[in-house]
Amino acid sequence: MNIQEVENKLAYKFVRGSTLYNTTVETSDVDYGGVFIAPNDILLGLPDFYQDQVSDEKHDTTYYEFNRWVELLIKANPNALESLFVPTDKVIGNIHPAVQLIIDNRDMFLTKECFKSLSGYAYAQIQKCRGLNKKCVQPVMEKKDVLDFCYTFKDQGSQPMKEFLEERGLNQKYCGLVSIPNMKDTYGLYYDFAAHIKFEGFSKNELFYNLLSLYSDKNEVTHRVVNKEFFGYSGIVHPEGKSNEVRLSSIPKGEIPICFMTYNQQGYESHCRNYKEYQEWVQKRNPARYESNLKSNYDVKNVAHCVRLLHMGRELAKGEGFNVVRTWDREMILDIRNHKYEYEEIIEYVEKVFAEMKELAEKCDLPKTVDKQKINKLILQARLLC
Repeated sequence: MNIQEVENKLAYKFVRGSTLYNTTVETSDVDYGGVFIAPNDILLGLPDFYQDQVSDEKHDTTYYEFNRWVELLIKANPNALESLFVPTDKVIGNIHPAVQLIIDNRDMFLTKECFKSLSGYAYAQIQKCRGLNKKCVQPVMEKKDVLDFCYTFKDQGSQPMKEFLEERGLNQKYCGLVSIPNMKDTYGLYYDFAAHIKFEGFSKNELFYNLLSLYSDKNEVTHRVVNKEFFGYSGIVHPEGKSNEVRLSSIPKGEIPICFMTYNQQGYESHCRNYKEYQEWVQKRNPARYESNLKSNYDVKNVAHCVRLLHMGRELAKGEGFNVVRTWDREMILDIRNHKYEYEEIIEYVEKVFAEMKELAEKCDLPKTVDKQKINKLILQARLLC
């Protein structure tokens, strides 16, 4: 079934999102949620034909099949729980008696499991926020290659291999690498001066000739240039960047390495993942929302959701109910949406509220989990009304 077909079979439809929470801003749209009841021929037939959820392309509208909805309620899913506490002015049309029966017994689904789910969803929002913060502050706009993660030793530190080669007028494609036994990701680096001179010409770099004098026999190199006798080294990296590993070569006996090199393969692979994630994020991001979030370097919508969820959890732990519509904290949530809090300030506040909720949750008198026997009886009663 598509969303249009489900629309005609809805047992419950309501407004959700910021319109429900009373936290809309100028850019807010209206989201919808609901419950539909699958006919018996679908429920009793092959599971291939059963759909437990239908959404539009943007997931602004999501409808759950009755069984799936109840399953999410038992798991204390925040989105499902919110549907039990929707004010009448946010309900669209009539509510099916089976759904109404569940709503009338909504307190049966309020347990200490709610704190886990609310904090879990809040944490997920803050993780998204941190991800955007990192993307704003440290965008991975340039794709690096393997050579960017290769280093040689210099004094008591290290020097990027690209810098080492450039200073001496060397080309990575005439390099040959050999693994050093018992030294992970460390290699001896050799250079084919004859191949370089033959194909690149004589270098004017003084350091090039210093290396040539130190590590090769000039007469032997001249002989190999004239007779086109080259070592055939593989270079440090694949010429087309098709591998995340450095290339090893066969080195003639008696050759001396011009330096030793290390390769941070783990760092390169991490960079590739971050670059891919960043590019995918750039393609999918909402341009207007991104430009807005640049003002504070974090996703204000994610943070607003995080604060709202933690406030709801703290209220529930205090015995103040499951409050979907925001009142006392509405201005704060709107201030977050309008970039009036610094990133570090809001993170500190989130950690404070989370700690308070956790302490209160341990002391509150809500049951640990739902009473599945009572829930089962309730579902059977509801099913008789379908």
